[in-house]
Parts: sequence; C-alpha cells; structure tokens
Amino acid sequence: MKKIKIRKICSLIALGAFLWLLPSVGLGQCNVSIGATSYPTITAALSAASPFNTINVSGTCTEIVYILAYKSHITLNGGGTATIICQSPISPDVCATTGNVVILGKSITITGFNITGGLAAIQVIQGASAIINGNNIYGTHKNGMLVNGGSYATILNNTIHDTGLDPNYPNTTGIAVADNGSAWIGISSPINTVASPNVIWNNQNGIRVQHSSSAVIVGNTISNNRDNGIEVVEASVADIADNLIDGNGQNGIFVSQGSGVNLGNDDTATPIFNLPNSGTNGDKGLSCSIGGYVDGLLGTLDGLHGALGIRKGCFNSVKR
Repeated sequence: MKKIKIRKICSLIALGAFLWLLPSVGLGQCNVSIGATSYPTITAALSAASPFNTINVSGTCTEIVYILAYKSHITLNGGGTATIICQSPISPDVCATTGNVVILGKSITITGFNITGGLAAIQVIQGASAIINGNNIYGTHKNGMLVNGGSYATILNNTIHDTGLDPNYPNTTGIAVADNGSAWIGISSPINTVASPNVIWNNQNGIRVQHSSSAVIVGNTISNNRDNGIEVVEASVADIADNLIDGNGQNGIFVSQGSGVNLGNDDTATPIFNLPNSGTNGDKGLSCSIGGYVDGLLGTLDGLHGALGIRKGCFNSVKR
C-alpha cells in the first residue's frame, strides 16, 4: 500500500511540475490580457479575474486551462484566431487524460478559439455552466466536447471535426452529453427564430446524449461522421429539429435503451424547433429499439436502407 501511495504522490508532483512549467512554453507567442493588464498565461489571468471580466487571448497557448468552481461570469475570448493546444513538452499521458479547457465554474463563456490535442477540447463538468460559441475543435484524443455531471452548456456556432484520434478510446463523439448533463445545441432559447448552427463532421459519432441526460438539438449540420449522426441512449431524451443529418455511416438518429426523441412536429410552423430534419445516411434515417420512443415528423430524413428502422420494443408515433 505504501508503494502505491508513493507512486500516486509522485504522479501528482510530476503533473504539478508540468503545469508549473507551462508559462515558459511558447513564451512571447501566447498573449493574454484583462483590459490593459497582461498575464503570462490564461491560467494566471483566470486567477486574477473577477466576475464579468473578459480575458483576451491571441497567439498559441500551450496550456491546460482549469476554470475553478468559485469562478463565475468570465469570458475567454480568442478573437477567432487564438489556439489552445496540448502538446509536447507536456506529457502525452497528461494530454490523453484531461481536457484542454476544463470548466467547473458558472456562466463561463469560451469563444473564438482553435482547440486541439487533449482528451476533449472542452469539458463542462461537476455542475458547471457555460456558453461555448464560435470555436474550432479538432484533433482530440476522445470527444470533441463533454458536458456531464449535472452540468449545462449552450453550444453555438462551433465547428467540431476529426476528434477521437486515440484508438485507446472506442465509440467517441463530437459532442457528448452524459451523466445527467444538459445542453442546447444550435439554439439558446425557444424564442430563437434563427439557429446558430454547429457543424459537426468527420468524427466517429456526431452527438451522443446518454446516462439520463437531455438535449435540444436544432439547426445544425451533422454530416459524414463514421457511425451515427445523433445517438440518444441510456434513459435520455432529446428534441431534434431542423438539422441537416446527412452522409453519416450508420443511422441519422439512433434511439435506444429507454430513451426518447421528439422530432419537429409541424412542417409549416415558423419556430425552428418545430421544423423536421433532413438528409440521407448510410443505414436508416431513424433507428429505434430496446424501450425507446420516437415522436414527431420524420420530414425528409432518410437512409440508404430505409427512412425508418423500428425494432421490437420501440414505441413509434412518427409521422411522415
């Protein structure tokens, strides 16, 4: 037991040493400020930040960013060009086991970044809340983005592609909403009349809602993912409307394990959350099994092997 404890302590010391050394990585390339005050890293700026501060970032920051639970109403603004990357000289093992940006605080906004290299680009965890707007997310070990542990995120205007590159992590996804998490993806409110679409492509799966979670998924393009466009599984629920779900290798939407999906329910309605989905996928447009339910209008959602795949145990009230 003593040897195991010593190893754990040594691992923590090593991780701490990596994080301590980060300010010297790419010195002069990562520019961080709050107003007129400059900081050596995003982490240093976060330590000094007060509610309603904006941290402006430019250049390339080789850094793991933790936004702690006592922080709130802070914006990280990358201006559309800044990059946060997890790479050498940070240990590859560290990159493979933590997110690039880990949010535990409340009402945190992440906007205008390229983010690559970690376990997930952005993790919203442990009851946190965040707005993730206008980022380019790619090249992660596992998922592009994770919202879990009772957390909530509004996810708008992002491009999420080429994630899940580490073969040690099977069944990865562009956006994962898990463990009683909740997300609005593509719109921020029921009164929105125009979507703020995410483009989610070339991942293993596009979006997965699982483990008693919920999502509103409206107005996005979810295309050319290797498996399913959207998965709703393990006692979860999602409202899915007005998305282009196209060219995914398996099903456009897959529902199973006691989960439910409500599709757009009025193809002439003005509110975009009532409009049906469209696109053609490699297997079925919509597949449902094992105690799932599906409701609403199918629209033109289709698959090369049929629009609907309703298996025994699925409650189906979808209309064409």
